Amino acid sequence: MDYKLLDNLNYKIDLSIIGGTGLYHISDSPSLNSVLELVQEIPIVKTPYGETSSPIYIYKTTKTSKPHYISFLARHGLDHQFSPTTVPYQANISAIKRLRSDNIVAFSSVGSLKQECKPTDFILPDQIIDLTKGLRAHSYFNELGLVGHISFGDPFSLPLRNYLAEFNTNESVIEDLHVNGILFCMEGPQFSTRAESLMYRKMGGEDAKCINMSCVPESKLAKELEINYQMVCMVTDYDSWRLSDKPVDIQEVIKNLKHNSVKAKQFIFNIVQNIESMSDKVGTPLKNNTINSISIKNVEAIKHNKYLNEEQKKRLDFLFPEW
Repeated sequence: MDYKLLDNLNYKIDLSIIGGTGLYHISDSPSLNSVLELVQEIPIVKTPYGETSSPIYIYKTTKTSKPHYISFLARHGLDHQFSPTTVPYQANISAIKRLRSDNIVAFSSVGSLKQECKPTDFILPDQIIDLTKGLRAHSYFNELGLVGHISFGDPFSLPLRNYLAEFNTNESVIEDLHVNGILFCMEGPQFSTRAESLMYRKMGGEDAKCINMSCVPESKLAKELEINYQMVCMVTDYDSWRLSDKPVDIQEVIKNLKHNSVKAKQFIFNIVQNIESMSDKVGTPLKNNTINSISIKNVEAIKHNKYLNEEQKKRLDFLFPEW
């Protein structure tokens, strides 16, 4: 589907959900079906950055004072056909931006680096250590004539994280929710060696919580597009640092995926139940952050920038048509 059709939607998306490994649909949840109605399935979108990894499903809340809209996209594709390295991150995040979404809650399966973060626990990290190997396009503003240096000191949204933690912790709906800590992102697709896993724990110290393969560049791209972003980490294993256990393998991960998927849908249900307060509690703190962080400072400069070709201008218009 051509991306221009995204502009025909007569509503704004309040929240975009990205499903990770084991979370490919949300319409199979009876509890979510009681509060959400599927209003549109947008076929795979062809953006200036390639095609999205899956169709985008748009849901409308049915138990709120006024309708709120939620989108869902499967990061790895509906058949898990994309590895962490080959996920079309730029296409996915830019399509979410075009839907005028201000918030992303992204689910991801992770390995735990801390004894108390047990398989089937959830973690809301506040920091990232990037261990990827430069194989993934990690920026929209890293080319001739369009250079950006976006602040990434706080990779996740504090207001969004507090919002998610508040109603899950206070209502004791999601047990064993850990708030804050470092999320390491490795390239994959192989799992860690024992030496690497032990190194990550030492590197992060007391704050080292978990490791995955997908938060970079997803979180960086969302920050560049001024979207509040928080990853919800679903623990499946202890990685490879516990020397008395066998190192992690895919069978161990699969064992906990089903439980985590059910728990993730309960987490989303809690969001829907509280979505009317999201705008006030989270807001849009990143608004206008990007224009002040790139080499092009105003619309006139974009029009007359001698380094930008028409294709680059087309991509920029897709991201920030208001410029």
